[in-house]
Amino acid sequence: MKQNENETAKVLALFVTGFLTEIALIQSMMRSKTLTVMVIVGVVLFVGFFYFLFNMAT
Repeated sequence: MKQNENETAKVLALFVTGFLTEIALIQSMMRSKTLTVMVIVGVVLFVGFFYFLFNMAT
């Protein structure tokens, strides 16, 4: 029962701090190469889009 309480406390702490989704994403990315590639491509496209907008504004 002590192990279950510790796990529940960890999840609750991550939920309260707002890091639960980030930790879950990182854990999923460590198991899936496809997800890792998709996240990297998405971040590159997202940053590239804002770089394009910044260059168009100046």
